[in-house]
Amino acid sequence: MLFFSWGVPLVITVTAVSLKKIGYDASDVSVGWCWVNLEAEDRVVWMLLTGKLWEMLAYVLLPLLYLLVRKHINRAHQALSEYRPICEGCHLQRGSSTSMADKKLILIPLIFICLRVWSTVRFVLTLCGSPAVKAPVLVVLHGVGNTFQGGANCIMFALCTRAVRTRLLSLFCCRCCPQPSTQSLLGPPTPRKMRESQESRRTPEVPST
Repeated sequence: MLFFSWGVPLVITVTAVSLKKIGYDASDVSVGWCWVNLEAEDRVVWMLLTGKLWEMLAYVLLPLLYLLVRKHINRAHQALSEYRPICEGCHLQRGSSTSMADKKLILIPLIFICLRVWSTVRFVLTLCGSPAVKAPVLVVLHGVGNTFQGGANCIMFALCTRAVRTRLLSLFCCRCCPQPSTQSLLGPPTPRKMRESQESRRTPEVPST
């Protein structure tokens, strides 16, 4: 898994650089950085190898993986159905958390596709030679989609999780509104209390016999 995650991209990148396939692409298939040189004869092959092929595979694999995981969960629930009378109370308490986890599992492929599809659209427009590839709306959507996957994960798994959200709000409130000290809550000492304290200090102790 480590080789597939790091080794394959490293081999492809080193090969593309050594063969001088990386160059100016006029931001037609990227936003703000150089990628495969548009003047290369086999540019389509290298565009696919360096990103677009894996991107389009992800459109198919992520929903497929979700269906497989969902099927596995349903089978596990069916296998535990005979124990449900024993764990009925526990099942009721975990129902809402399971429903939320299922919704997030659905959103993972949907968010990825919604963010990355603009990159694929501009890639197809570039292959077709369409001037629409320079449309400002597409360029902005492409740039935001390619860089906002981490932000989308943060919103979905951190800010949309009640426990994390409550913890963050409590930390923010503690920093913005520091709690008053015990002395300020009790208020300043009254003159009567001060007098009693002074008299107790002055009263000598009676020696025991």
